[in-house]
Amino acid sequence: MDTAESLIADVAIDCPGRDRYSYRVPDALADVAVGDCVSVPFGPRSLRGFVVAVERRAPPAGVTLRDLAGRRPDVRVPPHLLGLIQWGARYYRCSLGEFLAGAVPAPVREGTRMDAEISVAPVAGFAAKVTARQRAVLDALAGETLALADACERAGTDRAMFDRLAKLGAVTVSEHRAVQEVRLDARAEDHELTDEQRIAVGEVSQALTEGIQRTYLLYGITGSGKTLVYLELAQQVIASGKQVLLLLPEIGLTPQLAARVRRRFARVAVWHSGFTDGERASLWREVAAGAFDLVVGTRSALFAPLPKPGLIIVDEEHEQSYKQESVPRYHARDLAVVYGGQLGVPVVLGSATPSLESVHNARTGRYAVLTLKKRPLGGRLPTPLVVDMREECHAQKKQAHLSRELIDRLRGVQERGEQAIVLLNRRGWSPVVSCTDCGHALSCTHCDISLTYHKGAARLRCHYCGDQKPMPPVCPACQQPTLGTFGLGTEQLAATLAAEVPSLKILRVDADTVAERQGHAKLFQAFSEGAADCLVGTQMVAKGLDFPRVTLVGILCADRALSVPDFRAAERTYQLVAQVSGRAGRGAKSGTVVVQAFDVAAPSIRCALDHRPKEFVDAEMDLRRDYGYPPFSGLVRFVWTSESQADVQLVAAEHGRLIASAASGDVVLGPNPAGLAFLKGQHRWHALIKSSSRGAAQGFLDRLDALGGLPRSRKVHVSVDVDPYVTS
Repeated sequence: MDTAESLIADVAIDCPGRDRYSYRVPDALADVAVGDCVSVPFGPRSLRGFVVAVERRAPPAGVTLRDLAGRRPDVRVPPHLLGLIQWGARYYRCSLGEFLAGAVPAPVREGTRMDAEISVAPVAGFAAKVTARQRAVLDALAGETLALADACERAGTDRAMFDRLAKLGAVTVSEHRAVQEVRLDARAEDHELTDEQRIAVGEVSQALTEGIQRTYLLYGITGSGKTLVYLELAQQVIASGKQVLLLLPEIGLTPQLAARVRRRFARVAVWHSGFTDGERASLWREVAAGAFDLVVGTRSALFAPLPKPGLIIVDEEHEQSYKQESVPRYHARDLAVVYGGQLGVPVVLGSATPSLESVHNARTGRYAVLTLKKRPLGGRLPTPLVVDMREECHAQKKQAHLSRELIDRLRGVQERGEQAIVLLNRRGWSPVVSCTDCGHALSCTHCDISLTYHKGAARLRCHYCGDQKPMPPVCPACQQPTLGTFGLGTEQLAATLAAEVPSLKILRVDADTVAERQGHAKLFQAFSEGAADCLVGTQMVAKGLDFPRVTLVGILCADRALSVPDFRAAERTYQLVAQVSGRAGRGAKSGTVVVQAFDVAAPSIRCALDHRPKEFVDAEMDLRRDYGYPPFSGLVRFVWTSESQADVQLVAAEHGRLIASAASGDVVLGPNPAGLAFLKGQHRWHALIKSSSRGAAQGFLDRLDALGGLPRSRKVHVSVDVDPYVTS
């Protein structure tokens, strides 16, 4: 038994439960430091973890510590980033190792290297003696620089030949490890700042100059030039020798904004999940080495290891995509505000439709408000046209999906050489397949959800678990050939538009068409270059995009989300309608938005189209206050899952009693079956706890921990989600 003092490292490992495990530091690793990525023995396995403390002390009585096994010398989490991750692990109630595993990509922890791209270039003027075969290979290159694969194919040889020629000095063989991405062109922004933009830039610039930490809510209508404000502020930060972090909610927005950023700055990194493992690992190491002045990316970019971040910007701060739905279940916008406070740097949250939480923080003085009410260069907001689909179906004497108004205006767009965007937030051909004889509907065997028909692939697919199968020739229930498809998806919408307006060139943007690498960028680049007159898509086309030739926007089923049992349904509908409407009229020509709905009087739709944000926000705030939902409460959600319905019900009930005993003035709803009670082969129960504030919700979780927490079950998994966005 070792009782003498020795150098001990506390290591966070990717497993639930304890935050850290202690290991003795061998002499060979005596220079190990906090933030280092290390390998450690853990039972019979060897795992990766991160050092969170190093000190000389005696091990606990009766304990013999095992040694650190190794270290990745090129991976170290900066202290300021480690501080954010430690805060996040405590707040979102997961182990520190789990949060670190979510923040630092697995390829980084494992030391993955990018596959090299090798090119061959002949050396000009080379005249040394070579063999006849070598001369034939050189002649085949014809003086060109080629990728290795192309050079080998043209010359009918292999790499060994080129390696021999390189030793003779006849060619150079170069390896390139640049991250490959599709780069869009961006239109020039050579106009002066408007007075509103100048005021916004000035206020944040003052905080930057004086070293004041504050969070700013940049509320600007669609097309008001929020991005130009970001770029002006970024220029000031970069000039001071620090870096900028610019977050976007979705990968589809990254290429276009990255193009605008690159027009202004040379050292820009794009960060999202669309890269290969090698590219992600290489990018992480380059960012950590200070190779970039600005990182633009999706929510995981919050954990980019920038050496000296001086400004954090969260664009489209209202978007649900900033919330991670798997461990660690963090919200990138909220963590960005915490990060800014820890770093002592300003944080700018931008949106044309701010979340009610951010509006509340602005009204209570936690955030400073910067406002952009006008479009630069005199651009106007689009003119709204609302189509009552009840009347449209009656006039067309059928179940109509497209209004005559929208079809006529699409024809006009095509004739004038303009462009349009049509939004339908549902992919596939039809969302329902059922028998017209017996009424049987085809559903997923692993989920409580109907199967969606994808006509192009001739497959039925579940959009939750991904299961798929061929379209059956007869109804499985009655064996009759009477299966029919019902409802509209983007695949069918594109086909219908092509039939109604044959000369209309259409591009479809949804999860099916952008599945290939860099798919978003390729489609948006094609649209910006005029390859299509109309962009049809899901919510991927709803926000952040800037196409000057778009003069018409169509929104189908605008009221569909209002039927979802979610307290944020009206807010999301308002945001979606307002955001996609704002894609029209961003150039020299004015725009129009045609909105199709059955409930045309819904306040969320009317306020979005009539540009009455305060009216909508005030009414929605009153409802949230009356029913005790955010921003006037803090929420915690527990979810129990198991393959056994009996087991999940039993454990949820047992845990429910413990949860109730920890509640002190908190409202406990459940446990009961979740909205989707069977998902991915798992039965699901849940409970929602409503506390008076986020701090009170943390107090509830502390009391639950003091009672010993929820006992673990081998058969039932329980997860906790702090500040959940999915509550049904």
